[in-house]
Amino acid sequence: MEIFRSVAVNLLVIAGLLFVSVVHADTAAIQVYKGELRIIVPDRQTRDSLLIRYRSKTREVVRIGINGLALTNTATKEVISLHDQSASLSNRYDQEGYWNTDIYYNDLDLGDDNYQIQGRLTLYLVGSQRTGSFNVYLKAESGKKPPGSSIDWGENN
Repeated sequence: MEIFRSVAVNLLVIAGLLFVSVVHADTAAIQVYKGELRIIVPDRQTRDSLLIRYRSKTREVVRIGINGLALTNTATKEVISLHDQSASLSNRYDQEGYWNTDIYYNDLDLGDDNYQIQGRLTLYLVGSQRTGSFNVYLKAESGKKPPGSSIDWGENN
């Protein structure tokens, strides 16, 4: 019995470490209604843009909107507020069979600093919409563990 408990604890620790490494990276993925929201900082020297991509295997979502987007430098507490944007579902899909919708924010100066990215995602469906807040840490400091990233839709996908 003790062996099973030890193995179960070790598996939980390993799973937790894998989750943290995915959420605290230059690309964060969050499961949302009917798909996945990815927040990507290109791996460039200048780090001057931010890509927000909604991926879905269905075409139920016809448009997405990003509102109240704010980037907070976790070291200096400087906040960069970005304008609201929306995009229609494109007619392209990737090798994995996901339909992709992209929103770009350019002319940023992110450098190598750590950022918390907060905002609201609205999914426009035929005849309805769903809105949820997200909170993502990109490139979190290794010595300081921030609370986990999340999105709260009030229900399961």
